[in-house]
Amino acid sequence: MKAVVFRDVGQVSVESVEDPKILQPGDALIRVTTAAICGSDLHLYHGRIPGVLPGMIMGHEYVGIVEEVGSAVSAVRKGDRVVGAFHVACGHCRACRSGYFNQCSQGGVLGYGMAFGDLAGTQSEYARIPFADWTLRRVPDELTDEQALFSGDILSTAYGAVRNAGLRPGETAAVIGCGPVGLMAVMSALACGASRVFAVDLVKSRTDAAARFGAIPVPSGEVNPVARINEGTDGEGADVVIEAVGGIQTLALAFQLVRGGGRISAVGIASEEQFPFPLAQTLVKDITFRIGVANVHRDIDTTLALVRAGRIDPTAVITHRVSLHDAPEAYRLFDRKEAGKVVLRLS
Repeated sequence: MKAVVFRDVGQVSVESVEDPKILQPGDALIRVTTAAICGSDLHLYHGRIPGVLPGMIMGHEYVGIVEEVGSAVSAVRKGDRVVGAFHVACGHCRACRSGYFNQCSQGGVLGYGMAFGDLAGTQSEYARIPFADWTLRRVPDELTDEQALFSGDILSTAYGAVRNAGLRPGETAAVIGCGPVGLMAVMSALACGASRVFAVDLVKSRTDAAARFGAIPVPSGEVNPVARINEGTDGEGADVVIEAVGGIQTLALAFQLVRGGGRISAVGIASEEQFPFPLAQTLVKDITFRIGVANVHRDIDTTLALVRAGRIDPTAVITHRVSLHDAPEAYRLFDRKEAGKVVLRLS
């Protein structure tokens, strides 16, 4: 089969690789029909993730058709159109039974190297999906591949960040970073009843995009975001701040934007090992701070329902649609910020 494989820092290629096989009774094999390039794939592309070896298949956002299932799989069957979480979870360990599927003792991330389970990715014609009963969901007939695709990653990531922040109807929210995840966070916050959502980004075209989804644009390259949000909240700050970039500066900004007694939920994938935590400020302002990778298994069904009901349109973030063959150029465009969300069409 053909697949996008990592070759070196800043270099991926489309190559012929061995077809996947059923290895465990809980596995499913799918024929990938639609995939995507995620912002977190750029961490691999830049060589920032340990254990990523030449020849590894990239990618973890996918929709496909079930071709074969292992003997223990009962939730999906051959011919089903499915979307899956980017991380796998067994469903039976203590963490999974407690609802923390992102902490599964047997979990891993598709296409993310040796340190994350050594699982092949899904930017490929076929893919093996472990723990299929828990990882895969049937796609409702009325949804297109593109409408369902992002429930397996960035939409559930964004919605989960809003949920983790405990946003209540009528509260204000600020979203830092208006890439695909940030735009989904804007849509999710509004769908969850936020009265106003401030969208913060250095790039004005990105805040303009957020404005089209109903946010108040805060282009931080042109205006002081703290002053702008204080102005819009009677000097209090936002009730909830979603940090969707991943970095020391944007995390620090989140603490400046949140009101006393407010909540910060950070889901941006950071490459730094640590950041200076504003302990005194957090103590005095009574701020709740939560950070963690997405718990997609927890939120995937809710996001699919929101899309199905027309409350969220995840396809609005797509800027490029290309074939698998064109994936290397798509990576280059995405890396240079000349593309937003790139979808790979395989059929």
